[in-house]
Amino acid sequence: MSKDELTRLLEDLRQNPRLLDESRRLLQRPDSALQWAHERGYRITREDVAVLLDSDRELSDDDLDQAAGGDTAWPPV
Repeated sequence: MSKDELTRLLEDLRQNPRLLDESRRLLQRPDSALQWAHERGYRITREDVAVLLDSDRELSDDDLDQAAGGDTAWPPV
């Protein structure tokens, strides 16, 4: 995996809403997402696609509670 290449793609996705929309439609099909990225000059791997998919998922209510500190017991059990 090329961290620099993945970082470049993530930055471009943040700056270009059209590119972001295109990528979101493809992330559920890793082979298509990989081909799409390569066609646009990004040399990413299947592992990079998995990172993109994980970074784009919506947080569940439990995730949000834990991030906000609402699901912690004190004192710890």
